Amino acid sequence: MGASDRDTGQRGNTAPRHVWVNVTRNPAHRSPGVLLDWRRCPDGRWEALVAWAEGGGNIRPRAHLEWVRREHVSPAG
Repeated sequence: MGASDRDTGQRGNTAPRHVWVNVTRNPAHRSPGVLLDWRRCPDGRWEALVAWAEGGGNIRPRAHLEWVRREHVSPAG
């Protein structure tokens, strides 16, 4: 998933879109989320502002809104 103007075709903010968020190393732990924005960190890496939920069923649901590393976000569909 790209983050630069060249990759996204955007200048400035991006339109919200559905993504998968996985802040673990286990591929089974991905959660549905919404990508809200990108930012470039002082060290040159990209972070995504995403909202996502985890849990449900037998696990109490939790909602998150955080800046996460680019590697933790992947396109949905």
